[in-house]
Amino acid sequence: MPISTRHYQNNAAVLVACLAVLSPNFGWAQALSKPTNTAQSLPAELTPEGILTDMVNQLIAEQAGLPDLSATLPAKSVSSPPPVPVPVKLLAPAMKEVLEKDVLDLADLLAGRWDNELQSFFEPELNVPLPLRHERLHAVVKPVVAPEFGPVSFYVEYRKGGEAGPVVRQRIWTLSVDQELGAVRLAGFAPKDGKPLEGAWRQIEGAEGLKPDQVKKEAFTEVAGCDIIWRRRGEGFSGATRPATCKLVTNADKRVLSVSEQHDLSANVWEVRDVGVDERGVRVFGGSDLPPTRLKRARTFSCWASVAKGAERAIVTDLVVHDQGGMASAEFAGGSPAKLRLRLRNVEWPIGQNRPSLTLYLLVDGDDRAEGYAWGEPTANRLALDVGGTQLSCTRDPRALWR
Repeated sequence: MPISTRHYQNNAAVLVACLAVLSPNFGWAQALSKPTNTAQSLPAELTPEGILTDMVNQLIAEQAGLPDLSATLPAKSVSSPPPVPVPVKLLAPAMKEVLEKDVLDLADLLAGRWDNELQSFFEPELNVPLPLRHERLHAVVKPVVAPEFGPVSFYVEYRKGGEAGPVVRQRIWTLSVDQELGAVRLAGFAPKDGKPLEGAWRQIEGAEGLKPDQVKKEAFTEVAGCDIIWRRRGEGFSGATRPATCKLVTNADKRVLSVSEQHDLSANVWEVRDVGVDERGVRVFGGSDLPPTRLKRARTFSCWASVAKGAERAIVTDLVVHDQGGMASAEFAGGSPAKLRLRLRNVEWPIGQNRPSLTLYLLVDGDDRAEGYAWGEPTANRLALDVGGTQLSCTRDPRALWR
């Protein structure tokens, strides 16, 4: 049909439709009735009903993004077309490269040992109310080769009370680019049997590494809905679970909790806020109004200890500790004292005028009160003391293997 003819027909159709809407006395039956006294019948496409049918069909075709269907669609076929799926918009190559770099930078920040010993140590002295105090938590995040999970994967182990405490959580973490959100996605997988994996970071750091059957994907369950979405913020990253997606079941009474997490990660500090609410809306733990768990990055030191043994000296070497409240013990057969402990703490005083200090403590006879201590700059690579002939020395050693 010529364009000019289509133009006039559309005008006519619009005129009929407007009259039907604007005039209460101009009903659809009257508008679509055929002339009664016509010597020769008009072609169907020139009649009022033909014009309206053609307009309706054309409107349907335009909404569906289809070509001209006026010649093929019947007049009664006015149902809505099926929805067209909207594909995920691919990231621009430059943006994808930025996020791929973010994955690697975030991986570098996460890897290591983290401990909130300073927070838990000072809270009683600061008279923080018991319900607001934090348990000590020690976290190990170690890169691991796990092809079934992804190229950027970690074995993660949380212990309560410090590095020697009981294991409270184990995970395999993976990092990847989330194209839809334009961010970095951290997915977690929980072992079906975590006992064989306890202390697996020792194998990761050692020459043997984890055995292949220890990181098979079939031996883990994905913690669905609890992925953490990370975005760069300044020199670090912030991350959070997506709203109303993370559901966990309590071990004690099997309540289903809606859990949300917020993370703020920098080179040396990792703050975590979380909250769990049950089906009745009762808060079971955490909350945005409570202080976050404040984990500090732990640095590794190798130490030795020496005590008097008659006219000689007894020496124990290769003691490995970290500077976030790490502790090691040494025994000396026939020495005096026969047993001692050392603690290393990179102290940041919450009150007062004391400067931050790397501090080495000597403890003996099972007493938690220090017999002596020495301190230096927080960035010091070596610290030593001598108390009544008992000597301690610790040297920064990133390659030292944890015991």
